[in-house]
Amino acid sequence: MVEMRRKPILAAEDDPVDRELIGQAFKRAAVESPLVMVVDGQEALDYLTAQVKDRGTSQFPAVILLDLAMPRMNGFEFLRRMKALPDLATIPVVVLTTSEFNGDISQSYALGANSCITKPGDFEQLVEIARAVDLYWCRLNRLPERR
Repeated sequence: MVEMRRKPILAAEDDPVDRELIGQAFKRAAVESPLVMVVDGQEALDYLTAQVKDRGTSQFPAVILLDLAMPRMNGFEFLRRMKALPDLATIPVVVLTTSEFNGDISQSYALGANSCITKPGDFEQLVEIARAVDLYWCRLNRLPERR
């Protein structure tokens, strides 16, 4: 039996409507992992580096959901910086974006994204994505233990 971990899910999304829809989809999907929402790549990086400093008292996220088009620090720059930090590099990143441009998808993978998903226009499809993220990234996927 796979150990049931309840590490948080970190979602970086600047659009308030999309943030609300993502939150509602994860609730509807009955995802038990806490969903931590930030508004851009800089806030996501700040959150993660704070986790590094608080090693004994905090949990790294099981997965990061990352929008690409965000102010201050976009998803590409976030991936560049995060994947360059050894303490953070193994955290899985799922790009969740409206972009269907092949160049954005290719660049995301080249920068270390683990998966790319186009945001659906239908709420029920977003709920299914939440279920899939929960099942694979939060319940089945194994990450190296942190020291």
